[in-house]
Amino acid sequence: MRDVLEIDAELVEQAHRLRQRAQSLRSQATSLPDVLGSAYRRRASELEFESWVSELQAGLPYDQVHSGA
Repeated sequence: MRDVLEIDAELVEQAHRLRQRAQSLRSQATSLPDVLGSAYRRRASELEFESWVSELQAGLPYDQVHSGA
């Protein structure tokens, strides 16, 4: 018997949006003052972690999950 994974497409899409937002924050951080840039990078890391959790919850195989921050 073959195991069939059920993947939650909504969670995968949410993870994609979170990664895009994190990437946007990281690119904006380079042109901001140090304190604000640091806050943007920290939030980007939080979003990347949230994205990673969403992909795991969605049921993606481990080799397809993007690494967390």
